[in-house]
Amino acid sequence: MENFNNTYSDILNSKPYILYSQGDLVEGINLFSNVLQKHPHDSNIWVELGFAHLKNLDFEMSFMCFETAYKINPKNPNATCALGLFYYESNKLKMAKEFYKRTLEIDKNSEWAKLNLSILEQTSGDYRKGLLLYEERDKERSLLLHENYKENHLQEVTDLKQINKNNKILIIGEQGFGDQLMICHYLSRLSLLGYSITYLVSDKLYNFIRNIKELKNIKIIKNVNENDLNLYSYKIYSMSLPFLFYKSKIKRKPLKVDDINLTKDYKKYPKKILKLMDNKKLNVGIAWSGRCSQTRNSFRSVRLDFLKQILNNKNINFFVLQKITNVKDHEIIDQISNLHDLSNYLDDFTDTASFLSRMDIVISSCTSLVHLSAMLNKKTLLLLSKIHDPRWNEKNNGVLYKCVKKFKQKELNNWHHPLEEIKEFLKLRTNCK
Repeated sequence: MENFNNTYSDILNSKPYILYSQGDLVEGINLFSNVLQKHPHDSNIWVELGFAHLKNLDFEMSFMCFETAYKINPKNPNATCALGLFYYESNKLKMAKEFYKRTLEIDKNSEWAKLNLSILEQTSGDYRKGLLLYEERDKERSLLLHENYKENHLQEVTDLKQINKNNKILIIGEQGFGDQLMICHYLSRLSLLGYSITYLVSDKLYNFIRNIKELKNIKIIKNVNENDLNLYSYKIYSMSLPFLFYKSKIKRKPLKVDDINLTKDYKKYPKKILKLMDNKKLNVGIAWSGRCSQTRNSFRSVRLDFLKQILNNKNINFFVLQKITNVKDHEIIDQISNLHDLSNYLDDFTDTASFLSRMDIVISSCTSLVHLSAMLNKKTLLLLSKIHDPRWNEKNNGVLYKCVKKFKQKELNNWHHPLEEIKEFLKLRTNCK
C-alpha cells in the first residue's frame, strides 16, 4: 500500500502501531478506531482500519471501512484500490478491474494498482498482459532487501537474446522467501543453457540455496559491494524472469533438491523433538499463515483454530514449521498435545529444510514452505483460497510440483471443505502406516 503522509508519522511511531505491525491485530483495530473518533472524515484512516479488520478475517467490517473511505473521498487512490482488491478477492473480477483502472486515472503511477491489475489479468487468462504490467513495478525497491547493494551502471536485461553467454549476469532476489525459492527453477534452466549467473538472495535463504548441488554452477551470494558490481555486465531483477522466459519461449526446469546433501546439525535441536520424529507415528509439518504484513495474507491464510478438525488425529505428530506472531496461536498450540512447536528453532531455511527432511507429509497455505517442501520432493498438501495466486494455474507455466496436491476452497473464505478433504487424506495415510 502507498505510504502515509507526514501527518501520520505520530501514528506510525506509536507503540500500538508497532504492536499491530508485529501481529497484534486488536491493537491496530483499537488504534485506528480511536483516531477516527477525532478524525471521522479521514479517508486514509478508514482504509487502515479496513486492513486491520481484513487481517483479522472480518471481511464484512473490512468492506464497510473501504466503502466508507471511498465515499468520503472518491479521489483517494488508496481507498479506490483497496475496494478493487476486496472485489478481486471476492471473485468480482469486473468490479475489481474497474476500481483498479479508476485508481490509475487518479494516480497514473500507482504501483499498487498496476501490481493488482497484473495479477488480475493473469488470473483472467491474459498471461502476457499481466506479465507486461508487472514489469512496471518499482524494481529498485527490492534493493531494500540487500543492505550493501548500491545502484550502479549495470544494464538491465529486457530480452535474453541480448546476452552473450560469456557475459556475467547478476540476478537480484525480489519479494518474499517463496518468490526467491521459486526463481531457482528458472536459474536451473539458465544454467543448463550456459549462462554465467550469480544470484543475490536474502540472508535467511543463503545457506540453504548455496548448498543445493543442482545449482552448483550458479554462484549464490547474500551481499555485494560496489567493487564486485564491476564484475557483471548485466542485471536481472528476479521476478522479471517469468516474463523473459515467456518472451523467449523458454520453459523453466523443475528443480528437485536431494535432501541427502542437506547440512543437518541435529545436535542443536532438543532430544525430545528428535525422539518424537523417530517414533512410528506419521510426522506432518504445518504452516497456516504467511507474513501478516502481506496484503493478501488474510485471504490465503487459515486460522489455526480451523485446523483443529485435522489436528485431533492422535495417530499423527504435527510440527509447526513457521514463525508465530499471534498470541492466540501460542495458546492453541499449548492446548493440543500432538502439536509440537518448532518455531524457535527456525533460524534460517536450512533449519526448516532439516526438519522437513524428517516429515512424511507437509500441509501449508500459500507460503514459502510449499516451495521448500516441494523442492525436497515431500508430499505437500497445499491449501488454496478460491481466488489464489495465478502461479498455481498450470496452463500459464506456473510453478508445478508433482508432489503437491491442491485443496481449494469451493466457497469464498470457507475452509471447511478443503480441510475435510485433508482430514480424510490423513485418515487413509494413518491406516496404511
